[in-house]
Amino acid sequence: MKKLFFILIISINYISAQESKCFSQIRLEKFINNNPNSKKEREKLEVKKNKLSYKKLSNTNIPVVVHVVFNDSSENISDAQIYSQIDVLNKDFTRTNSDVLNTPTDFLPITGDIQLNFCLAQQTPDGNPTNGIVRKQTTNTTFTAYGNEIHFDSLGGSNCWDTKKYLNIWVCNIDSGILGWGQFPAGGDSMTDGVVVDFEKFGTIGTATHPYNLGRTTTHEIGHWLNLWHIWGDNNCGDDFVNDTPVQEEANYGCKIHPHISCNNSGDMFMNFMDYTNDACMNSFTIGQKDRIWSAIFNYRNELLNSNGCNPIFNPNSDAGITNILEPNNTNSNCADAIYPKVIVKNFGNTILNSVIIKYTLDGSNNYYYNWSGQLNPLATDTIKLPVISSTGTNHLLTVSTTFPNGSSDINTTNDERIKIFSSMEGKLINLKIKTDNYASENSWILKTSEDSIIDSNNNMNNNTLYKLSYCLKYGCYKFIINDSNGDGFCCDFGNGFYEISEEISSIPFKYINFFNYTDTTYFCIGNTLNVEEKEEIIIYPNPSIGKIYINNNNDRNNKINFVQVFNFLGQLVYKKEKINSKIDLTHIKNGIYHLTIKTKTKEYHKKIIIKK
Repeated sequence: MKKLFFILIISINYISAQESKCFSQIRLEKFINNNPNSKKEREKLEVKKNKLSYKKLSNTNIPVVVHVVFNDSSENISDAQIYSQIDVLNKDFTRTNSDVLNTPTDFLPITGDIQLNFCLAQQTPDGNPTNGIVRKQTTNTTFTAYGNEIHFDSLGGSNCWDTKKYLNIWVCNIDSGILGWGQFPAGGDSMTDGVVVDFEKFGTIGTATHPYNLGRTTTHEIGHWLNLWHIWGDNNCGDDFVNDTPVQEEANYGCKIHPHISCNNSGDMFMNFMDYTNDACMNSFTIGQKDRIWSAIFNYRNELLNSNGCNPIFNPNSDAGITNILEPNNTNSNCADAIYPKVIVKNFGNTILNSVIIKYTLDGSNNYYYNWSGQLNPLATDTIKLPVISSTGTNHLLTVSTTFPNGSSDINTTNDERIKIFSSMEGKLINLKIKTDNYASENSWILKTSEDSIIDSNNNMNNNTLYKLSYCLKYGCYKFIINDSNGDGFCCDFGNGFYEISEEISSIPFKYINFFNYTDTTYFCIGNTLNVEEKEEIIIYPNPSIGKIYINNNNDRNNKINFVQVFNFLGQLVYKKEKINSKIDLTHIKNGIYHLTIKTKTKEYHKKIIIKK
């Protein structure tokens, strides 16, 4: 986009007419309207950018302070979630993100490494040690994108650190579905300068929610903080003041397929971090955007270059390290998707160790962090079980290291790290809980594969006992069948029994049942094999029904239905028909809930239907 003048006033109506995920441009417009002199400052930045060229510095660190402002515990995101976001920034702004491979080849010549690194601040503006995280509980249930409450203690937010020396990021619950905003250079008050991100759009773990769970909202908003506009210029075929980004008609949403053509271009650069696509579909800045970013740094944010925020306070006695990785090992069986590392950390220093960050990664994938705190005397050790991490395959490399003992530089880094090579079983760890009632002798259960191979079973349980079982199951589909010979299940007249099937990592149950009669069956799928209900390959309608039911085999009309079976809640077969087209007639059976089994040439589907006449 080759316009070299600065169009200050944008069409606010145009922006509002779109699905506004980012509020940066609207806040800029509001500030300029309320502060006319700021227009001149913004124009000066454009003039300097257009007239001068700048030498780019390598390995430039930007100190970050993250203000976590929360109303309840669900909004109080973990340190690990914050670390995951810093990891994303360091990859996105150095073009070391793994998804750069998804950049279309015709855009590769213009993509750029911004040459910026980000660190959580290691010292405060007063020179005291810090972890770069500020936590404030608030009575505010949400924060509006139009207001400034998030930026001030007195209004329920958190006061900024020196905005000339630190990038301030506020994480909170933003109302109205806004993902976040970043303040443009000379585009707001110094006390509000920084980036604000919704707590469900920050980082890659914890509260981060699909499709904004890869940290790209923060990457996008920092782009604004460094003077980047939206790639479509917030106007129909608008200008983003970058000469190598293609003109595009409007914001792109979701994920597009290249070339997605508009405004007579050869394809929108929808994978640019300054578009509105899903996190998984963003992967690039351009060389022109890099020039614009560095212009903003040299001409407005230059004091960041001399900030000491990333320099830890040096403690000449701080030395900690990992002496051993106890688990996983090749003695105990491990399931690939649920690895719980257990390590020994040692205080090698000559003063008490009160804190250290443990960093660990499996098979060179994402970094995970654990903040240890306590009181460890010199040369003493502590055994620590780290939070679960997930992988696939059977052969693995685990790397664990320590950093920032007592918030300081480690005087001896040679003892920080240990590695462990180990093997695992391929699959997911599935937990089964069964609580019996007063008459456990009436109960039996069986766990099978979809091909009816028995994995486990039990017909000899004790009364009022909670059984906890775990299985490393290969990717595929399974069924769990529980029976009661007396037809009264295990709840609620003679005890409070139940059963639950869940994945270890998510803890979300496939099924929780505390009432059945003679039998109950749970069908579930794990891994890459999706549950048929999720894929909606077979659609049953209407449901509930008076008895006339239509079956639509959506994905493969040539995959004929071989037979249909209907079972009542006792597990008794009440209907069976072979080689049907699209309709079955159940008007003769009673009102109630039934289990429907549909078998095609290649697959078997299971649905629950309700007959209500």
